[in-house]
Amino acid sequence: MTIATVMARMTTAQILKSHRLLSIALIILAIAAAHVFVVAVLIEAGKASDVQDRDNPWLNVAQAISWNNPDVYAAQATFYRERALLDEFDSFHTEYLNTSLNYWQQAQAASPLWPYYQLGALDIEVMLLSPADVIQRRITSLLELAPNERGLDKILLQLAFIAWPKLNKNQQAYMLKRLKNSRFGVFEFVFRKAKEAGNHLAICINLPWKKVRRLCK
Repeated sequence: MTIATVMARMTTAQILKSHRLLSIALIILAIAAAHVFVVAVLIEAGKASDVQDRDNPWLNVAQAISWNNPDVYAAQATFYRERALLDEFDSFHTEYLNTSLNYWQQAQAASPLWPYYQLGALDIEVMLLSPADVIQRRITSLLELAPNERGLDKILLQLAFIAWPKLNKNQQAYMLKRLKNSRFGVFEFVFRKAKEAGNHLAICINLPWKKVRRLCK
């Protein structure tokens, strides 16, 4: 057997091995893509289903077949928040809110650079009437993560003025400045929420009269 024949056989074997490895890799990629698609479909089905006082089976399945998926955690967090609001006098109201908060924290841990998970957690902490140190710590973390994210404004300012007495002086000054520079639609929305919480005078007193005249008169 010549050296050329041996080399040809070795080359053929290497090619076959490479093809097998490539086929395995393609199968794994196809399975992974199918898994991502199935999870996404389950999440959307869970979001679209009516919230009732029972677990969401679509989201539970999505969570069961996922690992450390922030989209699943965020969907579960939103579901349990809405479930808690079905009956605010139900004995499980606080339990559902705490479950929602736990899911927001898991989403944050899975994707720590996405500020909207921190915002979701702040929302629940405000609803739970959490103490001032908890609210301040969450706002500090959120602002350190995304100090200039304008997409946060509407909900962040709403929550800040609902929990206004629990913010420290620096945070209050920051929120007033951010509200002052917000679009009028956001400003009007936040003022309405602040008024419902009894904290609108902080806006009327601290912002320019020209800015607040129509709402504060």
